[in-house]
Formats: sequence, structure tokens, C-alpha cells
Amino acid sequence: MSRPYIYVFTGTSGSGRKTTARLALKHTRITHLPSYTDRPPRDKESPPADYRYLTPEQFDALSKRHYFSEEVKIDRYRYGVASRELNDALLEGRSVYLILNREGADRIRSLYGDKVVRIFLYVEKRLVKERLEEKGMSYEIMNSYLNHYTDEVTYRKECEHVIENVDAERTAAFIRDLVAGYEAGDLET
Repeated sequence: MSRPYIYVFTGTSGSGRKTTARLALKHTRITHLPSYTDRPPRDKESPPADYRYLTPEQFDALSKRHYFSEEVKIDRYRYGVASRELNDALLEGRSVYLILNREGADRIRSLYGDKVVRIFLYVEKRLVKERLEEKGMSYEIMNSYLNHYTDEVTYRKECEHVIENVDAERTAAFIRDLVAGYEAGDLET
């Protein structure tokens, strides 16, 4: 068995990072470490599988105690990954996966180096809009996703793997094979 990895699913908002990661890794030993956030849950999100929801005061208290390995602010809400949960998994030899934006992915990469495999998922901006409309997302959320698109898509040049996620099942199968290569020790960062 190879060393444990941190698989970071990053990319454009609305590209299916969360869905594809779950689909790809659901029958593996690789566990998801959900981020903490001080934003309220959206429709179809299920705590604690998607996020661990905190009040702004709870987030402040944990932040002051340096509870998070990485902490970012997106629009008006904060997100962070618990240092202890991440470090404990690695010490136990367990690979994990995270869903992060570029700032969070960069921070985790700077802290954990070549243990981090960034998998960048994207779709064309038009398709992001269509997917969000199909989900019935509010105009505010949809507009936020689309406004961040150009900045987010440029991050792909920094990542180890870049995948256009047109078909979630095919993308998940590709990622499953990719991750299996790292886990078997056939691939390295």
C-alpha cells in the first residue's frame, strides 16, 4: 500500500465536484472530510455529509484557536478544514478527499506538499448556468457561481489533473482509476 494522499476536488463552481467525488470514491476506503462553514444549508444539502454548519460565533471561536488547516471566505461566508481531522487520518494511513476552491487547495498544497493531488473539474460556463437552472438555484447563488467562473477556470494550470466533467458517470470512472493508481503506488505527485 502506498502512503496516504489528500485528494482535493477543485474547479469551477457548478462543475459537479461534490457529486463526482462522491460517485467516484463511494466504494473505496477514501473518506470525505467535509468543510466547516458559517453559511446556512442550501436545499438538497445534508449536514454533516456536505458541510458542518456553524454559527458565525462558533466559526470565530474555532478560528481563534487555529482549528482550521485552511480557512477561506467566499462572498460573505467562511469555510475551513479541521486540522486535527486531516492530520489524524494521515497519521492512521488513511487517504481522504476534500472539496475546496483554489485558495483552499493552494493552502492545503502548501501545508502538505506532494501528499496533495488536486483534481480540477470544469464544464463550460453555459453548462454551469443550465445545471444551476435545472436545480432551481436562486438567482443570487447562480450569479455568484457565474461571476467566479473566469477566475476559477484559470486555476486548472496549477493542478495535477484537469478533467472536463460533461458526463458524471464517465468522469467518476476515470477518477476512480486515477485514484486507484495513486493508492496502488503506481502514480506519484
